[in-house]
Amino acid sequence: MAGLPAGRCFARSRLRVLLLLLAVAAVPAAGSAELAPARGRFLVAERGLDDPNFAETVVLLVDYDASGAMGLIVNWPTAAPAAELLPEIDGIAERAGMVWVGGPVERRLVLMLMRSEAELPQAEQILAGVHLSTSNELLRQVTSGELEVGELRLYSGYAGWAPGQLDLELAVGGWRVVPAEADLVFHPDPDRLWSVLMERAGVQWTWRSTPGGVPAAP
Repeated sequence: MAGLPAGRCFARSRLRVLLLLLAVAAVPAAGSAELAPARGRFLVAERGLDDPNFAETVVLLVDYDASGAMGLIVNWPTAAPAAELLPEIDGIAERAGMVWVGGPVERRLVLMLMRSEAELPQAEQILAGVHLSTSNELLRQVTSGELEVGELRLYSGYAGWAPGQLDLELAVGGWRVVPAEADLVFHPDPDRLWSVLMERAGVQWTWRSTPGGVPAAP
């Protein structure tokens, strides 16, 4: 059988190369964020992120827009008594295990995450069942028993990014963006939360990257 003309062979070869390049470009690089950053999503620090302020952290984004981003680290509990942060709040001393490092910015600022399926006064819902507030009055209502919430955590400081800064950190592979849910925000074993989410993100990447969505063998 006669072969294809040289020009057609070259054209077909070039087409194959182009299709291969398009296929490669359509698959996200390992470690890249598959979700866009948004309020109510987690930033999970990549293994190579060696900034001591964020190494192996899980950050809940509470704000993200053109003016920048703000989040709270949700897996750095402390042994600090809550009364040292807010001595003016009656009943706060009886609540142990509530103080967390929220981030390196404005460490004297205290923010609260509360778990509740109902709306809370002077609070903003970040995702289903999770509310953010800086209101001392709301905190007084909770500590006095006037208002019940499922869980309460106090955060000293927060994580902040200038306009475009977080996008740049995502572009160079510093973070993964993953879905958040109340059970993870208030995970009972925060020391394991980063590992749990990294493992979950790894399985999700493998599942999406194999033909037919079949998980690849380890």
